[in-house]
Amino acid sequence: MSPTQTFYQEPSEQSQIKAKIVKSYFDAWSLVMQRHWAGNIAYIDLFCGPGKYMDGNKSVPLMLVEKALSSPELLKRMLFAFNDAEQINTINLEKEIRVLPNSNVLLPRIQFTNYELSTDSSVFIQVHSSVPVLSFVDPWGYKGLSLELINQLIKNNGSDCIFFFNYNRINMALSNTLFDEHLAGIFGLDITKELKMKLAPLSTPQREQVILDALISVLRGDKANYVLPFKFYSQEMLRTSHFIIFVSKHPAGYRIMKEIMYANSAKDPDGVASFSYEDTYNFGPPSGQLTIFSKLDDLCSKLSSMYSGKKISIKTICDVIVQDTSNLFVESNIKDALRRMEENGFVAIEGRKQKMRNGKVTMPNTAYALFRK
Repeated sequence: MSPTQTFYQEPSEQSQIKAKIVKSYFDAWSLVMQRHWAGNIAYIDLFCGPGKYMDGNKSVPLMLVEKALSSPELLKRMLFAFNDAEQINTINLEKEIRVLPNSNVLLPRIQFTNYELSTDSSVFIQVHSSVPVLSFVDPWGYKGLSLELINQLIKNNGSDCIFFFNYNRINMALSNTLFDEHLAGIFGLDITKELKMKLAPLSTPQREQVILDALISVLRGDKANYVLPFKFYSQEMLRTSHFIIFVSKHPAGYRIMKEIMYANSAKDPDGVASFSYEDTYNFGPPSGQLTIFSKLDDLCSKLSSMYSGKKISIKTICDVIVQDTSNLFVESNIKDALRRMEENGFVAIEGRKQKMRNGKVTMPNTAYALFRK
């Protein structure tokens, strides 16, 4: 049995959360495309797998096909491209699709391929220049993952990419020279060399942020891209295993994915998310992360500094903070910070019709916050 076939015996907690995030974003993205785009839209999965785990659980491709089959509008407009180096996986996926009701309507719009992807694999991805594409790149390791590939996948308007970043293996690869070709495909040759020098004297915890910052930097490129990482831990021990990374050219996509990742993340007592999944093996039952440091207080200080003496709409404040890629705050965090500031007399809220609703102070987007100097 191959490693990938072993992987598909049953889904881990991490795999289930990963699938939930991708499925949730597909649902939101396809709805936005239906509203704002008149033509076809596409989903590409370059490491698609067999469609189901051996225990009967569905993997991402089958979930998304079922979603398209359940929507008359998507059924007319969706194009799917499923690739896997192991032909048995695409054969099994096609079989699973064929038994679904009404699949004969969608099958002519699905392409199955068996390319062995490498660092120059973008030559295999031929997407019509006008088709918005959501792509999922989930390699077994990191072979086939490259910056060139990701840029190719998000080049069309409305296109976004979600990919698996195997931090554990890439961290090890950065400590030797055996995998420089693959690393250069991700970071570029110059940054790979620079990264290795930076990492040499660092401890294990210090290395993680340096590697992640380098990845985000190359993905942002000319600062046109929005990048959002979500962390998973190893099932064997409490250490970082991998990330899923979201890349988009549009702030609306970034905002939607930020909310989706927030909903699936561990959170501290103030409701501020770590953008990581705390599995039960390492962390036990879900609980708030106890800390003497309040990230919400940090946000209050940031807002005071940014808007001292100014009157700003709550919608504007939320838009500015949420779309700032240097933080992980979502709209609910920002409104909680404004509530705390109002309670402590640092801000006055004007223009709301109702102060309390369901026992909580309201913070409508149409209201204004007047910050004390």
